[in-house]
Amino acid sequence: MKTFMHIGIAALTATLVGSSALAVEGVITMPNLNKRTGDIKWSARDKAYVFKERGSTVELTMKPDEIVDVQVPRPRELDNAIAAIQQGNAASVVSVLEKLATEYLMLHWDKVATRYLAEALVQSGKADEAIRVCEKVIAADPEAAYLGEMAPAYWQALIKRDRVSRVEELLARAISSGDRLASANALIARGDMIRTTGDTAEIARKALRDGYLRVITLYKSERAAQPEALYKSAQCFEKIGQAARADQLRTQLKGEFAASEWARK
Repeated sequence: MKTFMHIGIAALTATLVGSSALAVEGVITMPNLNKRTGDIKWSARDKAYVFKERGSTVELTMKPDEIVDVQVPRPRELDNAIAAIQQGNAASVVSVLEKLATEYLMLHWDKVATRYLAEALVQSGKADEAIRVCEKVIAADPEAAYLGEMAPAYWQALIKRDRVSRVEELLARAISSGDRLASANALIARGDMIRTTGDTAEIARKALRDGYLRVITLYKSERAAQPEALYKSAQCFEKIGQAARADQLRTQLKGEFAASEWARK
């Protein structure tokens, strides 16, 4: 869950309850590290969280830098929607994911829901729509364009629309952020961009050298990025005629990451 680093005195604005916007029950951690449970929602107009503590009759408006942390439970519908996408039934859950992305805006799960929604849209040939849903989240949280779970799906949509300069800008930000998983994901996306330029052995070598192999060798600790890097590295080794190396990577993928979607491909 995103943590806000400023630990100043919170400026709380009390307003009468009466908003019709949906809220999610969760926990807000205050600057004094006191945890308060209640209904939380994000106000796009005010760029602030609106919080009604359990048992209270007022809503408190709090800017992100006036609190330490916000946590809400994982929505029940999310896992079923993800499973449907992985089983090839993306169309059946698009509306569910759109609903989650809206209801959980700036409450962490918006990015997870949007990631899978964007992946489903890209797979359906709707890259422009995938970009749109990602940029709705980015409008509230600009860092989501290059950090966190949604970012790689956003990059893939941009790649599909040949927005190379925008992708390069975001990959550079991800790598310079110091976040190792973001850097690993950026290298995978760089390999993907290279492969869009052609289907030759030389291009496959470049994708390995500048992207996938760097993840496998330099980012072994980033387990979440390894399955995709192994899968795509194996594809590239096949292209350059090194079938034995490709088989070795596939064996590693299925042995170490059998539960991943990449091992099932």
